[in-house]
Amino acid sequence: MYTRSKGFTLIELIAVMVILGIIGITVSSRFTDGEIASVQASRDDLLAALFFAQQSAMARDNIAVQVSSTSVSVTENGTPIRVHQDAYPLNFASGVQAGSDLLLTYDKLGRTTAATITLTSGGTSALVTVSDSGYAY
Repeated sequence: MYTRSKGFTLIELIAVMVILGIIGITVSSRFTDGEIASVQASRDDLLAALFFAQQSAMARDNIAVQVSSTSVSVTENGTPIRVHQDAYPLNFASGVQAGSDLLLTYDKLGRTTAATITLTSGGTSALVTVSDSGYAY
């Protein structure tokens, strides 16, 4: 009489290992993409604040952008500006840090001093450059 032994075949074991490998790669790539997304979102918030400040300076007086290690703020006469229901300061995404504190003041033509701001999170970084004409990229 033939009795079947209990266990897995080699093909079943290889299939499970391949599936676990695919899942592992997918999960690990999500963690690094999250870090990249956080830095990109913070960079976009910083660029929006810089463009908003430049436009506001052409219509108002004493506009400045204050960049701290964890946030950005657009101020008028030292008071954060309110935009619709949101108000500055705007915090960067969790874990994202600016390289140094910076204060940029704008004149009536939207010009400011040239500066470079580095945002980092773990091993990911983004560079924002502000020209003396006030253009940021």
